[in-house]
Amino acid sequence: MSDQLYLETELQKTIVINSLLDLGIYKKGNKHLYELTLIELEEHYDVKRHM
Repeated sequence: MSDQLYLETELQKTIVINSLLDLGIYKKGNKHLYELTLIELEEHYDVKRHM
């Protein structure tokens, strides 16, 4: 993965994690948010946002 793509992915992860934290969500199951992939974070956010 190129450095630029890695940085963009990490930035997007940070944005989604912050959005989940704003909703009061700190974990998914027994995993902390920072342990999840970007795809897992986005899926979790979509589910929680539509509840």
